[in-house]
Amino acid sequence: MTIIVDYMSNREIIEVDLKSAVEMSKKDGSKFVWLGREPKDYISKILGIDSEMVLKEDPEDIIYGDKERLKSFDECVFVCYHGNTSGFVSKFLKRQHEVNSYSLKGGITAIVGEIF
Repeated sequence: MTIIVDYMSNREIIEVDLKSAVEMSKKDGSKFVWLGREPKDYISKILGIDSEMVLKEDPEDIIYGDKERLKSFDECVFVCYHGNTSGFVSKFLKRQHEVNSYSLKGGITAIVGEIF
């Protein structure tokens, strides 16, 4: 687990590697939240996890989402292509809605390379 401090907001972004994310998910039932365009079944195969562990969301739907719905992302691991969008979403949820979440370190490309 890596903690990065965003110096502009002085808030922490917590990044986790895939192994830690899978362990967390198995332990507490938290989900992976895919923020890209590809189907969640495809992403679950790349990550080597069951597709029921993955949700697919549009980042804009999260940013403009209902506060009560956003609570469902507590302890989830956000996944995007390079880790930038997932880090932003995780930081946004913490700052605006006090929802604790994580970002997959380096995104999906850290696992499979630049295939997208």
